[in-house]
Amino acid sequence: MATVITLRKQEGRPLTFTEVDGNFTSIDNNKQEKVSNLDTATSVDSSADKMLFYDNSSETTKSVVMDNVTSFIERNLIVKCVNDGIAPAVGDGITHITIPSSLNGKKLQNAHAHVYTAGTGGSITNVQIHNLTDSVDILSTPITIDLNEKDSSTAATPVVVGASNTVATADVLRIDVDAVATNTLGLELRIVFGTA
Repeated sequence: MATVITLRKQEGRPLTFTEVDGNFTSIDNNKQEKVSNLDTATSVDSSADKMLFYDNSSETTKSVVMDNVTSFIERNLIVKCVNDGIAPAVGDGITHITIPSSLNGKKLQNAHAHVYTAGTGGSITNVQIHNLTDSVDILSTPITIDLNEKDSSTAATPVVVGASNTVATADVLRIDVDAVATNTLGLELRIVFGTA
């Protein structure tokens, strides 16, 4: 909200007590404080450096480590593995992903899969993420999509990320399809990276 000041010149008369008090309230509520003489930093330590903020609800000054602000640390990849009208094939390497430098040192936190036509029979759909560069499966329990479901977020057996989940620039991740339910069409992955 912008600071609004009532001026004597605009009103053409002396200001009332209410108008003067309103000016001070507007200045106080809408001020932007500036800390002078701060050095410029080109980077921050997300696990140690803090951001200061004012919590209006409790009227207190607080600070937060950037690692604790999800929107700063999480990076999401959406990977289209198979077109919506095509049945995924069982096998290793349905697609590959090369890790960009913005994900260097990040850890895979979570992964989900989505199909566009739900499988109706046979085995449930199973998807593994394999770090081809490090020769290790990243998921200790693969992504599963139950029969008659389109998304792994509702799976009876949730995905579990293994201990070897850190990626580096230029690592190649291979998407392996271990099983596909009958009549399944399309396959898309949602992969979340972070620092923990």
